[in-house]
Formats: sequence, C-alpha cells, structure tokens
Amino acid sequence: NWDVYYQYGRNKRHQSARYSRVNTEFQYGLDAVVDPVTNEIVCRELLEADPDPRAQGCVPMNLFGLDNLSQAAIDYAYRPVVEDFLYTQHVAAASISGTLFDGFGAGPIGAATGVEYRKEKGDVTHGDIPNYTDYAFTFGLDYGGSIEVLETFGEVNVPLLADRPFFETLEVNGAVRWTRNKASDAFTAEEKTSEAVSYKLSGIWEIGGGVRLRGSRSRDIRAGGFRELFQRQVPTEEGSSQGIVDNPNIAGVGNDDPTPILNGGSFALTPEKADTTTAGIVFRPSFIPGLRMSIDWYQIAIEDAVSRLGGQQIVDFCEDFDIFCDRITFVSPTNISFIDARQVNLGSMTVRGVDFEFDYTLRMSDLSPDWGGALNLRVLANHQYDFKVQANPTTPVIDYAGQTGPVSSGGNFNPAPSWIVNAFLSYDSGPFNATVSMRRISSGIYNVERVGPEDEGYDPNLRNSINTNRVKGATYFGLAMSYAIPVGNSDNSIEVFGAIDNLFDKKPPIAPGGGGLGGSNYPTNPVYFDTFGARFRTGVRVKF
Repeated sequence: NWDVYYQYGRNKRHQSARYSRVNTEFQYGLDAVVDPVTNEIVCRELLEADPDPRAQGCVPMNLFGLDNLSQAAIDYAYRPVVEDFLYTQHVAAASISGTLFDGFGAGPIGAATGVEYRKEKGDVTHGDIPNYTDYAFTFGLDYGGSIEVLETFGEVNVPLLADRPFFETLEVNGAVRWTRNKASDAFTAEEKTSEAVSYKLSGIWEIGGGVRLRGSRSRDIRAGGFRELFQRQVPTEEGSSQGIVDNPNIAGVGNDDPTPILNGGSFALTPEKADTTTAGIVFRPSFIPGLRMSIDWYQIAIEDAVSRLGGQQIVDFCEDFDIFCDRITFVSPTNISFIDARQVNLGSMTVRGVDFEFDYTLRMSDLSPDWGGALNLRVLANHQYDFKVQANPTTPVIDYAGQTGPVSSGGNFNPAPSWIVNAFLSYDSGPFNATVSMRRISSGIYNVERVGPEDEGYDPNLRNSINTNRVKGATYFGLAMSYAIPVGNSDNSIEVFGAIDNLFDKKPPIAPGGGGLGGSNYPTNPVYFDTFGARFRTGVRVKF
C-alpha cells in the first residue's frame, strides 16, 4: 500500500483591544501622593526634579471601591493595541507499507517507510505600537521566521509467537526516524540547522486468560518552536516593575537593583531529548464481560529541556551555583546593568508516575430483558511521584512532585499534584445519551523550596518560611446529555445536545503564581483548577 499527499494551510488572525495596560504608566498612576504645595493628589513622578517624560499627563489611579477609576486615568494607563498574525504551512509526504514475508508462523512481518517535508512560516506585527515590552500581554513584539523540516522513517512489526500455551501473542515493534530541522529568523537573517535521530522499541505479550503485558522504550526529540526561537523582545525599562531584581551583592534588606531584562525567544536553543520507558499490564477477564483494567508505569527523562527563567532566577542561579553568570552584565558587583533572560536549555528533568484505567460496560438487558441501553463506567487516574529538575550537573536535584503552586527556579514547567482522577458514568440507549463526569485534583504543596508549619523543620525566622505550604484539592462535576431524532428511514438525524461544566460552581483553591513567571498572573494554578466557574453550552447537530 502506498500513500502520497500534499496540503497547504493558511491562518490569518487579527485581534485588538481597546484598553491594554501600559505597565510603566500604570505604575506611575498607582504611585499617588499629596502635593505639599497644592495639597492635591498627584502622581509622585511629577514631583521629581527631572520626571520621566512618559509621566507627563499622569492621572492618579484609585483602584479601591466602585466607580473610583476616572476615565482620564484609564486613558493614561491603558492604550488601544492590535496584533496581526499570519501563518502558512506546506506539507508533502509519501509512504509505503506492506508485508515483507510470512514470518515465523505467528503472522506476517509488516513494515513501513516514508518521507515527509514540512515548511512553516509565520509573521507577527502590531501596527504602530512602540517596540518595547511595556504593554501587558506582550503587545508590541514583532517577530517572524520559518522552520523547514525534512524527515524519513522506517518501522517494522514482528510477530514471534502465537496460539501457544502462555503465548497467545508475542510481538515486537521497532521504528526509527531521522530529522533535519532548519530555522531562519526573518528579522536577523540568522539560520541554523540541526539533525537528530529518534526511535522506539515496543513489545506486547498476550499471556492468556485476558492478561496482556506491554512495554516500550523510545528516544524522542523536540526542536524549539516558533515563539521559542523567534519571539523578539527589547529589554524592560530599568526601574520599571519588570526591570528590578534582588542583587545579593547589595548589603541590607533593600537590595533592589534596577536593570533592563531581556526576555523572549532564543536562536541559540538546541533540541531537547527525552528517553521514555513504559511498562504495563492489561486485564480483560472472560468471566466478567465488559470489564477492562490496566496499570502502566512510566519514566520520562529529558535533557536540554527548553524552558524560560526569569531575571531573578538567573541572578539566583549565578549566586548559588555559578551558572548562567554569562547572562548577567555587571558594572560592579552591586550594579547589574543587563540580564539576558531569553529561553534556555536546562540540564535535565525526570518524571515518573503510574497511570490507572478502569472501564466497565453493563448491558441493561443483563439485569432485565425489558431494559434497553448500556451503562458504562470509566475511571482514569494518574499518580505522579517524581518530578525531578536539575538545572545543571553542578546544581542539586529538586523534586517538585506533588507541587501545585508555581515553580520558582525549575523553569516554566508544571508538575502535577500527587493524584489526578477523571471518572465518567454514561448511559446510552441509542438516541439518548447522558454522562456525569468527575475530576479530582488532590491537595498539593505550594512550593517544595519553602517551609511551612506543615513541614518538618519549620521556623518562622528562616528566609524561606511561609505561613502555609499547602494547596487544597478540588473536585469538579459535569453533566452532558444528547438526544438524536431520526429523520426519515435513512441515517439522517437531528441531535439536540447540552452540557454543564463545573456543575456546582466550585471555586479554585488559592495557589498564587500558577499562571506564569514572577507569580503574579493568577491567584490559583489555572493548569489544574477551573477559573471560569459553572458554565453551559447547548446546540444542534444535523446529519444528512
């Protein structure tokens, strides 16, 4: 069998906001004082001997209470913004698959091989917005480039044994892929090419009695994506809310050091590599029809993980472990003049856990011949017990397992709570279907690098002590229903459906900083906890 295809995609997006916060103006508007001469409330910056020109026209902002924020203050601290995004993609691929020969009596040996070419090009512009990062949500950051990928692959499946005692089926599968990735920056004209080989080896052993063993080992690679490579930013303004770090070389409590910080993509990124190992067992007992259970253990070890570090994290790593110091420019030990906080390759990360699945279908006619339809219960659970990050071989390993708060020094990864459980109970009678869903996120640790009253060795005099180091768990329920109305004598139908998410309007637990670097975007972790509340959707599907 052979297959050849080509596809072209084009995505064009325009988004705009009437009011987008300009961080420096916003800070000036918040810093309001009483003018000693006029006795009026004014922006403090306007009382300086040489005020920042951007403070001209500053209007004090009152964020407390209702209707206390004047339109003049809004017009000063918030500006209209636009973003235009154009992305095109070309993909061409060819593959051939079939049987090599009849094998060893357990079944034919199959193989596949092919080649794929892909080219992606993107361009992001923002009209006449000034080219600095002071706009919230990174408006004003023009960037663009292209990524060209050429791949070739081969795969073979070999049945070894079949229909023998303790060996109903035994087969192995192997695959290998060669990849060449070429990236070009549209603004700097830089180009870089990387090559990598990935592979996978897996096996299945059907012992008998409904018991199956399975396992796999793979080497996976991922090169930097569009934003990770090309996103362009200029340094934050020195002394702005984003342009200050704590300099450990400055004595005393007030060790703030105003400095420009450069964020964004980095063309120096190398592909990250992951070695994944899995082992599991599947049980489908013949004496309980409709039941399927499985347990799978996994380990994912990543090297050169693509991540981002904040300016403060760069400073801390340099001070504590003497790494990333080349990203800091000093005028003197007590005066940092510049920090390069663009995307980096971290040393290593290892994740281990166990996946559980339970699936049972009960035909209602088995309970009573007059009953129709079927009842299905499916439960998926994940227990993650290791999430170890090592920024550099010279630094200690930090295990973030069970943490549902922000990762302060490990990068922009999101470790999972100890347990995540998803359950679905469905009734299906043909035209009618109803499903109740449940999602449970277990309680977790706020920050494994902090010490709270719940932890051993807690002392409120320690610098890393906090008043609590736990994040509460949460349970969410949902409900979905649908009914298909047949039309005529064919397969045509009109289906009415509806669903409610977060049925009981469960509020998220407090876990500050879950939304991004610096710990300021959200008062919870939006990766795991619902931030919208109860919501519903309904509609009609027509099939003809």
